[in-house]
Amino acid sequence: MTTQEYIIPDLLRDWPWERKLHPCYPETKAKASAWIESLRPFSQRGQKAYNDCDFSLLASLTYSARETQEFLRVGCDLMNFYFVYDEFTDISHPQEAEKLAEEVIRVMTDESKGSSVPAVIYERFWSGARALCNPESTCLHRFHKFMEEYLHSVTQESIDREEHNVSRTLDDYLDLRRRTSAGRPTLILYEFGLDLPEEVVTHPIVESLITAGTELIICVNDMHSYVREHACGFAEHNIITHIMRDHNLELQGAFDWLEEYANRVIQQFLSNILRLPSWGPAIDSRVRNYLDGIGQWVRGNDDWSCEAKRYYGEDGMKVKETRRVNLARKSDIFLEMVDTGI
Repeated sequence: MTTQEYIIPDLLRDWPWERKLHPCYPETKAKASAWIESLRPFSQRGQKAYNDCDFSLLASLTYSARETQEFLRVGCDLMNFYFVYDEFTDISHPQEAEKLAEEVIRVMTDESKGSSVPAVIYERFWSGARALCNPESTCLHRFHKFMEEYLHSVTQESIDREEHNVSRTLDDYLDLRRRTSAGRPTLILYEFGLDLPEEVVTHPIVESLITAGTELIICVNDMHSYVREHACGFAEHNIITHIMRDHNLELQGAFDWLEEYANRVIQQFLSNILRLPSWGPAIDSRVRNYLDGIGQWVRGNDDWSCEAKRYYGEDGMKVKETRRVNLARKSDIFLEMVDTGI
């Protein structure tokens, strides 16, 4: 077995938001994890590997700008939905992935009961999420719109794998990745219960902040996940692969390019915060809460990537300190441990 070492940049070294863990993490994790296990989505070995990823920790680091346990539980359910859905569709044919997407959409639109495990998880999430805001909240419509985009884009990812599509340019990849990352619905959840007026969330500067936040979620995730996706044979759906191909760079050069790109996005984000208009003290306070949520999501995603075992196993904190990653040419695939029943 040969290895290749590379250095991951500290993309968030100038990011103002610091690590913040939700105080309700232990209790909420216990409840959310027990419920997921009760659904038996994976084999015993697969469930242990899934538990090591600690998606409740992800929610507790990223949704920590909202203090209630009710909100955190909804965040935990959403994170569990995303990653169970990804695991199911990663080993599905495109037709199966599309069928799963349509089932989840039915749960979301007409309150159908889910039969597959991902749909059952989504049903619970959606019930809790809707309870956080009034039925007329426009965030419900926006969440629905971008969640549908996510579901269908994951089907497209399945088609790409089936057809061995390696022809996407970096721009084409980013267009798809902005949807498969689920960044928009993930950040819109922070709106639930804030009752932000439509004129606020559609303001060009607020829109640019949401777009930049989504872009940084992609950069952070693809930087950390490359080692796992390379081992699983899924590196075609990672920004690093497309940077290397489009810019004719070696692996380390691609990470250096990503650092420069992320720095430009960060500077744009911080500059736009200073340009925000005022909508009056009461609304401005809720806007700050929302933007703090975006900032915390970006930071928490980076923290979780090293603190949990999904990408670096037991070496996550060492990687966080040294920034050095060994790219082993092997296949230690979580999917091999999964018994989805599809």
